[in-house]
Amino acid sequence: MKKLIFTLMFALPTFYFAQEEKPKDFKEPIKNNRLKKFVAIDNGVDEKEVTIIRAQNGFGSGIYTVCAKGQPIQYQKMGTVFMREGKNPFNNAK
Repeated sequence: MKKLIFTLMFALPTFYFAQEEKPKDFKEPIKNNRLKKFVAIDNGVDEKEVTIIRAQNGFGSGIYTVCAKGQPIQYQKMGTVFMREGKNPFNNAK
């Protein structure tokens, strides 16, 4: 039962913000134009179509959930570099 409640606690807000239209009173948690520009280039959309849904900042790191093309996507920051969650930038094997 605890797992179900925990899963719903994270899944429902993600589905809510993944809709096409934002709520009228929605305010982005942080203003980060550099992240928006990176996400826009990475997904082939305009910067105005990118919305930061959730931000967890740390000292030199962070995890961000953004909405691009109507889908929630997670990005992480390591130092000054943003990358999509789960991608390994050092994997050069072909």
